[in-house]
Amino acid sequence: MKKVSLLIPVLAAGLLSACGKGPNEAAEYRESVFKATAWHFGTLGAMAKGEQPFDQAVFEEKAGIVADLSRLPWEGFTDAGSADGSHAKPAIWENRADFEGKAQDFQDAAAELAEMAGSADQQALFAQVGKVGETCRACHTEYRER
Repeated sequence: MKKVSLLIPVLAAGLLSACGKGPNEAAEYRESVFKATAWHFGTLGAMAKGEQPFDQAVFEEKAGIVADLSRLPWEGFTDAGSADGSHAKPAIWENRADFEGKAQDFQDAAAELAEMAGSADQQALFAQVGKVGETCRACHTEYRER
């Protein structure tokens, strides 16, 4: 229940920011979800890199939030027109099956991280953080403008 209550303000902010802001609400929606994901994943990355002390409770919470958020942005990739004015490359719609596969890889890796988060094996957790990051990079390399 705690995870759901934490996600409500994040999602509400993203959805409200997308309301009535012009022709590309889908891009605004998905970008807000990705920003929220990056916010929470950043804590996990900082712990994995030793830039922040490891805190088991925080790690579990953030991993769960990232897994939940990993399922949300994809409906924001509605059609090729939603690439206009965003960081999305038209290649998303030209090679939809590959894009969807990369999206699924991210969701799977994030779900596995959330499942593992209660583990006492920090090295395995940190390795999985790296795997989640690799799925982000794989998609960004192909489908996101810098």
